Amino acid sequence: MTKIAFASCCRYEAFPHIPHNLKQAEWKVVEDSNPDYLFLLGDQIYMDYGLRFFSQEPIGSPEKLSLVDFEAKMSAKYAQQFSVPHFNSLVTKMRDQNALFATWDDHDFAWDNASGICVPEDKKQVSTRLFKTWVLGESKPDNSPIYRYVDLPIDKPVARFIILDNRSFASPIKKHSDKQCKCRTEPKTPSMLGETQLSFLLDKMQHNLPHTFICAGVTLTQGSENWSKFKTEYRLFCQAVQASKSNVFFVGGDIHKNKLLKPDRKRPCYEIISSGISINYLGMPFNFDDRHNWGSIEFDENKVTVELNTVKVDNLGGAKAMEPIIRNLL
Repeated sequence: MTKIAFASCCRYEAFPHIPHNLKQAEWKVVEDSNPDYLFLLGDQIYMDYGLRFFSQEPIGSPEKLSLVDFEAKMSAKYAQQFSVPHFNSLVTKMRDQNALFATWDDHDFAWDNASGICVPEDKKQVSTRLFKTWVLGESKPDNSPIYRYVDLPIDKPVARFIILDNRSFASPIKKHSDKQCKCRTEPKTPSMLGETQLSFLLDKMQHNLPHTFICAGVTLTQGSENWSKFKTEYRLFCQAVQASKSNVFFVGGDIHKNKLLKPDRKRPCYEIISSGISINYLGMPFNFDDRHNWGSIEFDENKVTVELNTVKVDNLGGAKAMEPIIRNLL
């Protein structure tokens, strides 16, 4: 069996009482589970977050920054996150094994609810370069898109993982709370992926491997932002799932919850969500608002098993794995 670990939504500032060298012990729990591959599914840093009363970086605030200040802030956020010992240890191990894959979501793309057609091109170029440098580990980042696919395990593939960019080319679902998003001309048909990426997805879903995993920073149907709200594009995806020769699964983050949802009339495939590995749900400084979630998927040619995990973290940063939710999907 091959095992991937996946996680999303990691905010360094969430638990200021935990010393830096002990922060985010959830990543140690992930590393101790010995995954073959690691998928980071968005919001590796938070440029803004939280209710204005509780936050010094209220949602939407990075939009008001100059380009110089925007880049300086994002660079500092990445440097801070990658200096966390538990996180750095896992990422370094996975990179050394060519086993790290990632995409982004709104808070590490630009700002809360940011959509590509609403973000100035110069800020998009900055965030893309920094994401490729820090997260993907590219020494000379180019202008290629961050969406891609990989067949795993590398030596004898039985599953295709298609990693989407749900931000760069997206139309807005809703504006962020201060309503100052000034979008360029919106397409007649709202899109999350854009025409080129949608063609890429539909093409790469056609293959002869047993399984297909679609990975994104957002969900398929859950939360205030999800792919099903882009009705025309989502319908094409649903049709592609129905026509696929392989077993299709959607793996997402974003909503600060663990969820496993079965196919139904709205949803063409299993929707697997793990979000909030080290963050508060609403950004409030209370224990009931804490989130420490991550997931794993084990698969071979004939079997797919999902494990949704919650970690209990104490006030000193100690972490204890709680009883996971395990489901055999095939």
